[in-house]
Order: sequence, then C-alpha cells, then structure tokens
Amino acid sequence: MKKLALALVCMFSVAFFASCTKTVEHPEPSIAVLTGDDCVYGTVNNPQIISIDDETNWKFGFHVEANSETKKQLASLSVKYDYVYEGMASDTTIVIDLTGETSYDFTDYVFVQEDRGTITLLKATITATVTDADNHTNTAAIAYEIEMEEEELPIDLIEWKREGTNVVDADDMAYYGLKWYDNHKEAFATIKPLNDDVILYLCDGAKFNDIEYNSDKEIFFSNLAETATPIEEYRNVSAWQSGDYTDMLAVVYGEDKYLINITHADVERITNSAGQTIRTDVTIKGAAK
Repeated sequence: MKKLALALVCMFSVAFFASCTKTVEHPEPSIAVLTGDDCVYGTVNNPQIISIDDETNWKFGFHVEANSETKKQLASLSVKYDYVYEGMASDTTIVIDLTGETSYDFTDYVFVQEDRGTITLLKATITATVTDADNHTNTAAIAYEIEMEEEELPIDLIEWKREGTNVVDADDMAYYGLKWYDNHKEAFATIKPLNDDVILYLCDGAKFNDIEYNSDKEIFFSNLAETATPIEEYRNVSAWQSGDYTDMLAVVYGEDKYLINITHADVERITNSAGQTIRTDVTIKGAAK
C-alpha cells in the first residue's frame, strides 16, 4: 500500500509540474529599427523622402536580441537591399554570423560621401531577418527615397546630309540607330532602322518640347507600344523641295532610346555648266534627346 501511495504521489507531482511549464507563445528573437535624429524611419508603405541636399548624415539599422523568455542565442542576421537606381532595379543580401551572440546592432549609411558627390541608392527598401539557434525568425524593414532635382534632358542639334547617293553623316545617323536608305518613291528621303535591333516609331513632333526630363522620356516610351505603331521606314521628307516638318521619330535601339524631332529640310540641286542637274543634295535638320 505504501508503495502504491508513493507511486501516486510521484505521478501527481510530475503531472503538476508538467502542467505548470510555461508555453512561450512568441519564441522568436526580437528585432527593432534603430531610432534617432539621424536614423531613417520610413516604412515600406510610407518611404522617407530624403533630399539630396540634406546635410544630415542619414543612417539606418536594426537592433536584434535573443528572446527574453527562451534566452536562445542568436544564429544569424540577413540584411537584404532592394533598390532602384536610374530606373534599374537590383538587390543584394548580406548574412552576418551571430553564433553565440545574444544581441547585435547593424548600421549602414544612405550616402557614400559626405558631400553627396556620389549616392548609393535612389530608392531603397532594406529588410532584416534575425534567426536564433532554434531557427525562429523575426523581420523588420525600412524604406527611403532620395529626392533629386531633375536636370533637363540635353538637346543635340542634328543635321544629316545626303549628296546625291553619298550620305555625309552616316555615322551620326547610325548613333541613333538609323540609316539613310535612299531617295525614292516620288522623291522622298527614306530613313530606315539601322538593323533588326532597332524599333522605329513615327510620332507627333508637337510632343517633343513637352518631354523635358528623363522621367518624362521614360513615361513616353513606356506608353509607346499603346500609342504608336512601329514603322519600317520614314519618308515624309521631300527630296524635291525644301520644307518645314513637325515629325518626331522615337527610336528604341537595344537599351537606348532616342527622340528625334524633324523640323526642316533643305533641298539643293547641283548643276553642271550646261544647267543640267547632276545631283540633288538634301539636308535634314532637327534636334534629338
């Protein structure tokens, strides 16, 4: 009987202590965005806007700690950078070994140089994920955008000339992915894509002056497939008489994009001593962005 009683006491004791064992509902390690007057505070849904002229040496970072209840040591911190610079998206990830650590501060800076001569990112989201020895994880993120005053697109004046069958400015045209194929079909200058890598569109030249900044240009080209149809050749310029024009050629040449505003063409007939035309010179003028 005594043995039975003792066994029952032991059984109830084990059950009692087992029932009192606390279950940790959130065993993950902690992570927090670093705060301070010079710390980035923007969120993914509401990025912080930072002026390129802001003299604050902006930094960002994360503080991670082992769970206050489980006391499990940290294992690693993964920091992923997703950024967009000059319209190109990219990402990179660094992993920091935190084996044996119970807390850690990660810090980085927005600008490369104090004088803002070089910037790292134009738009950025930084996501940090901490992992502990039990493989529990926790995540935090910050986001910011660098506000830069856009410079107006440079305008290059163009002057393409064909003397009879000789194209004087073939290299200049090739730079924009174009070639002067011939003067034919009712005496029109015929401009074609340089090769199969070039897509040529004919657009309204009145829009040329409205496209002032690179962002305007990017938006224009992103909508081009819906607003215009590619053409195999451009032949609106008369090779018979001088005239003014209001055409704009949109050229997609690999990764490069150009807008060429055709505004005028001079036509001159070169004659011999007998007054006979020996060749016709055509000069196309305009501007490019």
